Amino acid sequence: MTGATVSVETGRMDDQASATFEASQGDRGIARGLRLAWPRIDPGRMLLVVLAVWAIAIIAPDGYRVFGSLGSFGLVADNDGVVIDTVGPFLTPAQSPAAAAGIVEGDRIDLRAMRCQRVLSSRCKSLLAVLGGLGGPQIVRPRAAIDLVIHPASGGAPKLVHLQAVRTTRGFADRIVLLADTIVGIIVILAAARLVWLRPDRMTWGFFLYAMWFNPGQTYAYYAMLQPWPVAMYAQEFAEALAHGAGYAGLLIFALRFPLDSPSAPLRRYEWLALGVGVVIFGMWLGSFTNAFGEHTETLTSVALLSGYAVDAIAVLVLIARRRSLPAVDGQRMLWVIWGCAIGLPAFIFAELAQSTSLLFSAAGLSLSSAGIGLLYLLNGVLAYFVSVAVTHRRVISVSVPLRHGTILTALSLAVGIPIVNLHELLSHYQDTFPIPEWIWLFVVAPIALVLLQRLHEIGVKLVDRVLNRRFHAARAHLAQAGAAMLGSDADEIDRLLVTAPVDALRLSCGAVFHGRDGTFRRGYAAGWDAGVLTELRPGRDAAALRSLDTHTIVRLPRPDWDGPQLEAHLKEPSIALPIASDSLGTAAIALYGPHINGNDIDEDECEMLADFGRRAVMGYERAAFQGLRKEVAELRARVATLQGSPA
Repeated sequence: MTGATVSVETGRMDDQASATFEASQGDRGIARGLRLAWPRIDPGRMLLVVLAVWAIAIIAPDGYRVFGSLGSFGLVADNDGVVIDTVGPFLTPAQSPAAAAGIVEGDRIDLRAMRCQRVLSSRCKSLLAVLGGLGGPQIVRPRAAIDLVIHPASGGAPKLVHLQAVRTTRGFADRIVLLADTIVGIIVILAAARLVWLRPDRMTWGFFLYAMWFNPGQTYAYYAMLQPWPVAMYAQEFAEALAHGAGYAGLLIFALRFPLDSPSAPLRRYEWLALGVGVVIFGMWLGSFTNAFGEHTETLTSVALLSGYAVDAIAVLVLIARRRSLPAVDGQRMLWVIWGCAIGLPAFIFAELAQSTSLLFSAAGLSLSSAGIGLLYLLNGVLAYFVSVAVTHRRVISVSVPLRHGTILTALSLAVGIPIVNLHELLSHYQDTFPIPEWIWLFVVAPIALVLLQRLHEIGVKLVDRVLNRRFHAARAHLAQAGAAMLGSDADEIDRLLVTAPVDALRLSCGAVFHGRDGTFRRGYAAGWDAGVLTELRPGRDAAALRSLDTHTIVRLPRPDWDGPQLEAHLKEPSIALPIASDSLGTAAIALYGPHINGNDIDEDECEMLADFGRRAVMGYERAAFQGLRKEVAELRARVATLQGSPA
């Protein structure tokens, strides 16, 4: 007997994208592959490539700090030049050049004396080494030297302090977090660029402009490369200010236009305000960099940051307000974006406040470690993932599924990672007794930990989804009961159960069964569809559904091919095709099911349940066919007996 397996194939997701998605699912998940038919290169895509390359180029150099180290003065100053830390990335004050030089918290750099009146002056270079790209922690080239004019916090005359950079040491946790930030940052940029490449419109361009700058990647090493050339530093700061303005404007445009690249009627008149907001934020960020010319800009920087965060909040409110007017399926896509914003935006905001300003320190005395800040930046990658899924998929599964899986993964990562980090720190104190090279931790211990984490994640997901999920158990019990009833039913009753049981158990919008006779599949029992809607499956139009018979797998149907005046847009269209076939019966039927009535797509676990239910249906059809044959044989025997008993 061969029924539908748990594998799932998917068709084309978006008629505007020149891409064909084909997928096959193994015993647990749906693995998707992408075969691209590359469109022509136009000026817009050329600009996209240039911007993506620039965005990657400014974060990729930080990958060097995962395996090597740069230098630091141990001096952290805010954008007014006030010293807020003299230890920096070093473990103790004795290792910090700033602390060794007698600089203490509260001392102030004399910005007027150090200002860049002459761009190539040594004082200008020294100031940019501390405040270039805004205040906060800075990384410099090894053996770099600067001279700073310092006003002591205790009073007295200004003093000239000479500082020589010392190479920093990074812990195992810092290296792992930095590696993750760099990799995820590049992935975020490429994912956002891919959306524009496949679907070049204002909506995807808006999100790309946001993700181009607001991603988990770090820029310390890039700014360290530019420090010897003040003109290059000024150009980068101008580009950074422009990226901030474009990013926030792009986020607003995306919020106004998702998911159909068209703003809702009441909000259409406000779309131009996004450009105005971007210009204002660009101006504030550009002004924040004038501390290199002697201006105190900590307040302006804080206002610029808080203004951007207000834009983030407005974007989320716009998304929430617009979701109410969307159809059910598009409303679920919007819910993915809202949750992505709810996780990614606050995490990025908190990390940026901790890294670039003294606001958290002055307001709450809170100072986060570099690993803690990196983990917060890492959460911002959730936004890009959720947006990518919502844009490229015309139907999405319940957002609670990735949220549960992500929560489990985070908890397990901490449970596995913290002991490994503690072990690394413990062994570092006994390096003479246990001389373990750093590359062992990165290339041996880390991969083993990832494999262990993946296995634990699979077990954790199974426990949460199948042991603690009452709705899942109720649906599976309902389908099991209906499957048992099929074994004693006739073909018509099996047709009815094959449709109504999944529709009722999983709360689906529609379902229908199509039987193959004389090479044509005609509709039998149906629920949720009118009598005249889609009465037969045709080889050309319905090739995706018919392909399920060849693969013996559940096939996800490409949504654009099913949109039409005969089906209620977005909800009454079929979502998956379940083949009903066996070696003894051959091709028996194809069952089509629509998405959930709330707009969510059928997820992987539900596909697994339906595949098992399909196997029960096959057994039912085989039993009904066998009973039919027995009845025919009995009738034939009775007729033969009658003929034999009759006189010649």
